[in-house]
Amino acid sequence: MKVDEKADIECILDPGSMIIAMSDAVSHQLGIAYDPKISIRMQAANGEINNTLGLAKDVPFAAGGIVLLLQVHVVKSPAYDVLLGRPFDVITQSVVKNYANAEQTVTITDPEDDNRQWTVPTVEQGPPQYTVMRMEKDFRETSRI
Repeated sequence: MKVDEKADIECILDPGSMIIAMSDAVSHQLGIAYDPKISIRMQAANGEINNTLGLAKDVPFAAGGIVLLLQVHVVKSPAYDVLLGRPFDVITQSVVKNYANAEQTVTITDPEDDNRQWTVPTVEQGPPQYTVMRMEKDFRETSRI
């Protein structure tokens, strides 16, 4: 999906997750601000429990002609760039279709217009596209707003 009108980011569908989450690397590299006062305790797939770094409000996510304003929890160094949990499924009334050849599509409905839908083929998960800033970068360059 195109995130914040800046970059196409690989998103993972996870209907078992109760939140929509984004790595801190995506947030930092795209310049997506978040409120650190809104933090929740989150249990990762490996059972580890950590606090999120904060909540990014009304972040635009676009797929085709559909733009969604999502509330996204920022997570420190997860194994994904963006995780679309149950709130995404509810907002978009998503329908996942699985095929015998192992392909899969996701159809989403525009929450503003039930007649607008978009079907997206899924791809096998790759490694996170964004990683935390490297230490060798010049501090003055990485800390500019």
